[in-house]
Amino acid sequence: MTAHLPKLPILRQGLYCLALLALAPVQPAAAETTLDQSTWTEFSYEPYPLARITDDADRYPEATPQSAVVSQHGEIEHLGGAVFGTHWFVEADGPVWHFVTAGNPENDVVLMVHGWPDTWWANAEVMALLADDYYVIAVDVLGYGQSDKGPEIDVSYAGAAASLLTLLDTIGVETFNLISHDRGTIVSENLLAIEGASERVSAFVRMQQSFDQPHGLPRPPHAQLATVEFQMQEKLASTVYNSNYGSVVFPDAFLNRLDWEFGFEGTAEASARTFQGTSFDIELEFRMENVIPKMTMPVLLIQGDRDPAQKAEEYLGSASIIPDGRVAIVNTNHFIHAEDPHVVADLARELFENGNTNRPDMVFSQPVKFQFPLRE
Repeated sequence: MTAHLPKLPILRQGLYCLALLALAPVQPAAAETTLDQSTWTEFSYEPYPLARITDDADRYPEATPQSAVVSQHGEIEHLGGAVFGTHWFVEADGPVWHFVTAGNPENDVVLMVHGWPDTWWANAEVMALLADDYYVIAVDVLGYGQSDKGPEIDVSYAGAAASLLTLLDTIGVETFNLISHDRGTIVSENLLAIEGASERVSAFVRMQQSFDQPHGLPRPPHAQLATVEFQMQEKLASTVYNSNYGSVVFPDAFLNRLDWEFGFEGTAEASARTFQGTSFDIELEFRMENVIPKMTMPVLLIQGDRDPAQKAEEYLGSASIIPDGRVAIVNTNHFIHAEDPHVVADLARELFENGNTNRPDMVFSQPVKFQFPLRE
């Protein structure tokens, strides 16, 4: 099996955008962590290593995607150490979702929702750090990666959220912890706004998205992001990571995988549609009226103080408007989970296990340990 994805054209240097990221490790059932190289089957394809199909491939009902894909249902991806991830394709009342799981399915669930310009893989490094104690599910949001994305698919934030809730019902997930980043937070907030959905969220880690204040300046250009021409620029994902929204020197292999993940046929058209009919101001009004009143679970807002547009001062009063909220300011840029996945995993684990009880301050800072060298 070989990758057949077209390369996107390249992002022009002055264009201003926003994005998301990550690495990739995961681990299905404990038995699968003992695999060695000799147990992998013969097929492989860039940028994947050799892979095999799990013995537990019937865990979820397999569906045939309408969009072009490369992975197989039940395929295990080995990404370093004893960490493995299993790929799945499941229909949710029409659209077929691609998602990757890590950890023991008997453990509490952590749902991870990526932003732009990314896929499930943006969350893989954090998944690996949480997989020992949680069953982590990282989705490709509709319109991205290997999830369905054709013109007949409702890839709006509300449409993706409704379909995501159906997916959780289909795979038997009732309650879950939630981690979102960037535009994935807008999907997650639309999910919380659905009747009865917020009661299913045990705790919410929310990263790099405006909250109760208008988005700071300079604002990413929604009008440009809503065009296919913008979304089709070559190496869009890696260019955004290398822009002033990133503070570290990302390795070439990491950047190549970002572009590969964002390069599936139809992604540019679908991604452009997600930005149409919305704006930061529309989202703020929706959040204040329909989402924040439902945030009764423990909530942690994590914000990087190197982000050029989302300033730390925008969040100093945010925790006070929800019953159980805190704000963590970390010394990273926009792509927190790529620059320091450990800080995300550590803060999330603390929230999931203890709520905010061990955090007396409404706003606190957290030391970071960058996983790649800082730019000079």
